[in-house]
Amino acid sequence: MKKLIPALLLLSLAISCTKADSLPGSQEQERARKGGGTTGGGVDNSIPPVSGVSASVVGPTNVYVKWNAVPNATSYWVYRNGTCIAIMTNTNYADNYVTPGVSYTYAIAAVINSVLGPKSTSVTVTP
Repeated sequence: MKKLIPALLLLSLAISCTKADSLPGSQEQERARKGGGTTGGGVDNSIPPVSGVSASVVGPTNVYVKWNAVPNATSYWVYRNGTCIAIMTNTNYADNYVTPGVSYTYAIAAVINSVLGPKSTSVTVTP
C-alpha cells in the first residue's frame, strides 16, 4: 500500500488541468495543454480577457493568485508557466506546489458558454 500512494500522488500531479469536483476529459486536458477552447476550435477572442490578475507569495511553497470576475463566466482556467493547472469557479487560486527560489508566471482565462477566452496578461512571482 505504501508504494501505491506515491504513485497516485505522482499521477495526480501529472494531470495538466483539474477541477476540484471532477477531472476534465482527456480531450479537454489536451486542449488546455495546447491553450485551446473547451469545445474545440481554439480560443474565442470575443470573450473579454480576465483583468486584475495578481499573485502574492504567502509562504515558501505557497502563492495566492486572484483576479477580477468576467461577466457570465462559468469557470476560469489557471495557467502556471503556460500550462493549465486548475479550473476554478471562483476568482482566486492557492498554488501550494511551488518551490522556493523558482519564478512562476500565472495567467487566467475565462470560460463562457463552454468556450475558452484568451489568456490574461501574466504576472510573475518568486517564492
